Amino acid sequence: MTVLLTGATGFLGSRLLLSLLTTRERVVVVLGRGADLRARVLAALEAAAGRGIDAPARSRLRCVRGDITQPWLGLAPSVYGRLAEETGAVWHCAGDIALTGERERLFRANVRGTANILELAALTPPYTPLVHMSTVAVAGGRRTGVVAEDDLSDAHGFETHYDASKYQAELLVRDWARRFGRTALVLRPSIVATGEPLPEGAPGHPLKVLGDMIDAVAHGGAPGIPAERRAGDTLRLRLPVPPGATFNIVQDTYATQAMLCVAHDSRYDHDSGVHTFHIVHPVNTTMSTITRAIEARYPGLRLACVERLPDPTPAERFIEAHLPGFLSYCHHTRGYDRSATLALTRHLAPPPPIDGDYLRGALGFRAAAGPVPATGIVSG
Repeated sequence: MTVLLTGATGFLGSRLLLSLLTTRERVVVVLGRGADLRARVLAALEAAAGRGIDAPARSRLRCVRGDITQPWLGLAPSVYGRLAEETGAVWHCAGDIALTGERERLFRANVRGTANILELAALTPPYTPLVHMSTVAVAGGRRTGVVAEDDLSDAHGFETHYDASKYQAELLVRDWARRFGRTALVLRPSIVATGEPLPEGAPGHPLKVLGDMIDAVAHGGAPGIPAERRAGDTLRLRLPVPPGATFNIVQDTYATQAMLCVAHDSRYDHDSGVHTFHIVHPVNTTMSTITRAIEARYPGLRLACVERLPDPTPAERFIEAHLPGFLSYCHHTRGYDRSATLALTRHLAPPPPIDGDYLRGALGFRAAAGPVPATGIVSG
């Protein structure tokens, strides 16, 4: 069977591609942009695997240049028709994940792109499943309680345009499955990360992006934070974050395994309708665990989470202005039901705890040789 996959050059997409090629031994057609598509896909694969990809796996990889935001996916009609005819499963993982991105840009990639993929999927043979990569962020501004796996509501509004775009994309998937009597499996991962170092140029994940941003500020200076400080000085910064805030972070290895288990369960082979699954860690990570990992990287830094930030210092205003996407999610203590996912993944070992050591690796701090030296802006 041939699998059509979008988003293969991204962090999660490259890991799914690796698993599809090496564990399922199926032909995978990767749809993506750029004349160097195959080279970028192979580089992302090698970064995900930590080694080269063997010849049999390479032989099952096909790359087709296209663009999900364009009519007909940017393909010639003959190529488009042939692709629809031979596809036995569609994995739609492509999307724009910029939390601070402009609305038009995010909706073009995440909503229009999904609509275009659905048009192709409607032309595939009967019982061809669609696997749509969504996110727990479709729960929007809901801050407390437990989100059910099939919940989809805009009653609480949305924290970012990204959340709203993924919500709209899910609405399209539900309507598509109803109109065409097709099967759609919607996967909603939380923050997927790895605690292992990423090679230079490899696709990153949200925690690595956060760690890179913190390091950039640390080495480049910021308003109100001196570029050099005396050893022993303490820098105190307040973050406009409720002390009890939590995040759901799940390891990439567990997330990938769980997704494949769900997508390849035979009960959905001839079952139409939408089935939604939370791909999450059973235990949320507290904000205090994250701040301790950051403080360990920068001796002398003390971070305090506060409900309100009256009279912010220049440094605190700088941080608030440069981390709006991250800070927008810092008001959540909600949990996520995973009953449907557990029913299909009981044979998988549960993901290990997300501790300080894992977070330091995920933030990219483990690769550094110890704490930042005394000349760093937040060192002691």
